[in-house]
Amino acid sequence: LLKEPRHAVISRKDADSEQIYKVLKQIPASDLFSSAAFGGKDLMFSDSITDLIELPKIMDSFLYQREDYYEAMRALRAGNPPAPPQDGKIEWCTVGHAEQQKCDSLQIPRMECRRASSVEECIQKIMRKEADALAVDGGQV
Repeated sequence: LLKEPRHAVISRKDADSEQIYKVLKQIPASDLFSSAAFGGKDLMFSDSITDLIELPKIMDSFLYQREDYYEAMRALRAGNPPAPPQDGKIEWCTVGHAEQQKCDSLQIPRMECRRASSVEECIQKIMRKEADALAVDGGQV
């Protein structure tokens, strides 16, 4: 058994996770999970991924990510985050230039790509409600 989840798409609790899942499932796997066209590896998603799986509603992030993840997230919290936008737009956090290029090239309606310098910065953006989601390897959280 793996000590931690291998991969996860993380979203804010008040984000519409069903909408995020539906939008991502509309993108051909060859576009979503391949980074070759952008001169990188594992951009936004691991290149080895072949499909997304929606977790059952009963499976919350605490059950999936485990207590260690929650402790790390608690350590990042600071201040009162602003209210989430009500326009239904998905703010996807990318790490680095090549991942930003890939995200922009997907041209997903109502999804905007927000660049950060690290996974940690993306997690902070989600905590501050400046981004809705990012894809990470389980070892990065």
